[in-house]
Amino acid sequence: MRNTSSSLRNSEKLFSRKFGQVFLRNPGIARFEAESLELSPGSTVIEIGPGKGILTAALLEQGYRVIAVESDHRWVAELMSLFSGEIEAGMLEIRKSDFLAFPPGETDGLAGNIPYSISSDIIFRLPLFHFKSAVLMVQEEFAYRLVAKPGTPQYSRLTVNAQLKFHISILRKVSRRSFYPMPRVDSAVIRIIPREIPVKTSPNFDSILSKFFSNRRKKIGTTFPNAPDEFRNKRVEEIGPDDLIPLINQLDPDA
Repeated sequence: MRNTSSSLRNSEKLFSRKFGQVFLRNPGIARFEAESLELSPGSTVIEIGPGKGILTAALLEQGYRVIAVESDHRWVAELMSLFSGEIEAGMLEIRKSDFLAFPPGETDGLAGNIPYSISSDIIFRLPLFHFKSAVLMVQEEFAYRLVAKPGTPQYSRLTVNAQLKFHISILRKVSRRSFYPMPRVDSAVIRIIPREIPVKTSPNFDSILSKFFSNRRKKIGTTFPNAPDEFRNKRVEEIGPDDLIPLINQLDPDA
């Protein structure tokens, strides 16, 4: 693999703590991420925040055509210099853009070592893209929130929204020592596969769900006196994502 990690310390001036972003320096983990997409060579992959390009190099090694979305003009310049041959060959396209503002569309895959502080925003934006597989590096605690079960402290509005749209699995834990600058927490690699049949929710689903989780310890009948009898004595944290759909449909006046 192209040696992108050895120059990280030499590029320290480019690092920013904006969004709490840190950069992977372990090429073996980058290779694991790229392989875990399980796509065919020639597939198009959108990379979120490539930074110095360690994951970019791994994706290119798999034979993927990469669209790297990077908001920092300094890293864009670094990437264009480092991967000039791949750009000329049409295997890499670099877009200067914040991923949260990047036009959604169809792609085979998405990948990225994403900033901790905007992880939720990125997850909520993924449904706008039509893709087969996504592999992301996220904070370990955040990963456990995505795969949480009802009745656990990690179960949240994020959990419900994510699991209604995707099948999510944690592939491996990644030590904080694999990053530079070293963060205070460990990370995890997750794989996200869209559900085969998209779940249809009512117009006010998310606002009602937010109200539920703002009162997660209260019984549903206390928050919504008109709730169906079978749910009145339950708490939202006890109800699985798929079972919340008919409940909220009955409570939504616009359904």
